[in-house]
Amino acid sequence: MGTRLVLTSAATAVLMVGGVSAAAMAPKTGPAVKTGAEAAREKDCRATANSLPSSDNHIYLYTISNCENGHDAKDDSTADRDYGDGKGQIKDFDNRAGSLINHSDATVEFYTRTAYSDKGDRFCVRPGHYVTKLYMYGDGKDEAGNWSNSISSHRKVDPSKCKRFFGWRIN
Repeated sequence: MGTRLVLTSAATAVLMVGGVSAAAMAPKTGPAVKTGAEAAREKDCRATANSLPSSDNHIYLYTISNCENGHDAKDDSTADRDYGDGKGQIKDFDNRAGSLINHSDATVEFYTRTAYSDKGDRFCVRPGHYVTKLYMYGDGKDEAGNWSNSISSHRKVDPSKCKRFFGWRIN
């Protein structure tokens, strides 16, 4: 059996292998169908935020990037001084955030230390913004070298008080 090139039209050539075209030999498969779990994993922070009710006024924290697998913590109180103290709306979530959504109507500042301490590092997220991968941020110094798994507290602030902003607009 030989291989030959057959001209089927002026613009198309078909590779023939033993009298059968290579296209005919290719396996026939239908479109890839994603399961519910696969589709959920592919959802990103923008899609997740857009799926929330417009009246929802929370910040959402996720342990992994891209706001995947449903939120792990949320807060609508405008502040939580210690994610690990068992008080407030965010409990047992100290140093666990990998991504976040600010679905509130306030600018929120996040801190690497508890009690909004200036001894650590901090950043702000505007209302209606999200951060898909906290590990992409940081300046390489102390705990700010990697923001992922470094957040310990947050509070609502006046935007003029912020020294840096992270995040992308939801819309």
